Amino acid sequence: MTLNIKKLCVGAQSHYDLYVRQEYIREKYKKTIHITRMYPKRSKELIDGGSLYWVIKGKLCIRQKILKIERFIDINNIKRCKFELDEELFLTIPFKERPFQGWRYLEKKDTPEDIKKLNINNLDDENQIISELHELGLV
Repeated sequence: MTLNIKKLCVGAQSHYDLYVRQEYIREKYKKTIHITRMYPKRSKELIDGGSLYWVIKGKLCIRQKILKIERFIDINNIKRCKFELDEELFLTIPFKERPFQGWRYLEKKDTPEDIKKLNINNLDDENQIISELHELGLV
């Protein structure tokens, strides 16, 4: 059974911020990774087709497929968890989310539909229109 995770993209103001951060990470590590403190107990369900859904400015709005999850110990001897993610970012129908810490599981039935693959060259206009249509109940 596939399971997903939702996570706040802290400090990001837009999809572009997430894209830029991940480009920097890819240049440094040659893959897209995200490091968090806790290892998910249901990791097998997450790597069986699961995705990480990013919450930006209070809206769950981007999906990224989870490729691998592994434990490691950082340079300060602290246990961490590394998510290896697919490079592609997908815009989803935006849903408002209350603030939370860490990450939360997201059952398949509660996941928003993808709208399209993120086009970094056409961000502002299209994403703004999609958000406004969703707020009006039209998407």
